[in-house]
Amino acid sequence: MQPYRVPPNSPYPRCVDGRAAEAFVEWQAGRWIVSQRGAAARAENGPQFPGASLLFVRALEVAGGRDRESAFYLTEQASWRAGLGLQIHVDDHRGEYDFAALDDRALIDALAGHHSGCGFAAAAWGDEAEAVVAEAKRRHWRVQCLAGPQAGRGATLNYRPGETFDTAAAVAGGAPVFNLDVLPARRMLEILESLGALRGFAADAEAWMASAFRDVVTLLGGVASPDEVRELR
Repeated sequence: MQPYRVPPNSPYPRCVDGRAAEAFVEWQAGRWIVSQRGAAARAENGPQFPGASLLFVRALEVAGGRDRESAFYLTEQASWRAGLGLQIHVDDHRGEYDFAALDDRALIDALAGHHSGCGFAAAAWGDEAEAVVAEAKRRHWRVQCLAGPQAGRGATLNYRPGETFDTAAAVAGGAPVFNLDVLPARRMLEILESLGALRGFAADAEAWMASAFRDVVTLLGGVASPDEVRELR
């Protein structure tokens, strides 16, 4: 494997974002809890998709013609079938939130009204992005808290099986990039095609996904143009 390429060690999707996690907040036994912090949070490397689980909500809207409620529901059902968790992310809003310094209660309270930081969501939904993230929270999707500047330089479409990108290690090594793991995303799109009786959806959605990834990493400054995104096979 190339440097920072590792086997996935979590069923929870991460965004393609090149920043490291500082904490995870999830719904357990009827309440939000901080489940991981610091080194434990940074060590988690689930598959990477634009917007994490929100990729599939948008794919269903764009390539499947589904309304948002249906798109959320089908994403939840397909994730269960694929053995994946449901996850979104927010960031520290250019340092406004010091996730490491906040105790658990303060962190949970801060997240109640903080729904921004995902570049894919902003590009996909515009002014509605925060409402979409808030809806995922209302449905008790797990929240990843990312910290630090958006410093990804380079982007990869990864077609290699059993491999993802160790974001935290790359950040520590001064080599963060944006990364999309295509094969687990393809599996989800195939399940969604079957669940929604959407003929041809998986192929159309995969083509849209790759194009959307190229566009958003260009917008975020990871590459100068979409054709600079590398394909790993």
